[in-house]
Amino acid sequence: MEPLSAYPVKCSGPKAKVFAVLLSMLLCTVTLFLLQLKFLKPKINSFYAFEVKDAKGRTVSLEKFKGKILRRRNQGGIFGSIWSTPTVKL
Repeated sequence: MEPLSAYPVKCSGPKAKVFAVLLSMLLCTVTLFLLQLKFLKPKINSFYAFEVKDAKGRTVSLEKFKGKILRRRNQGGIFGSIWSTPTVKL
């Protein structure tokens, strides 16, 4: 008795082969897209959920600065000057 082997899929013509290839590519693309949506969801809901490191290397939550005024200094460079200091209320 012979062992069972996989039944080979035979296409009837070149158009059927192209259709089979395109269908398999479409299924793979859709599967990858759905996996990306499932595993790459952002877990952070607000700006204050971020944690950053301060100058001494300690982790600081941005929740600490909620409601305070943030001053960002432009340190100059090619596209800016050191005189602009916009303020943003968090």
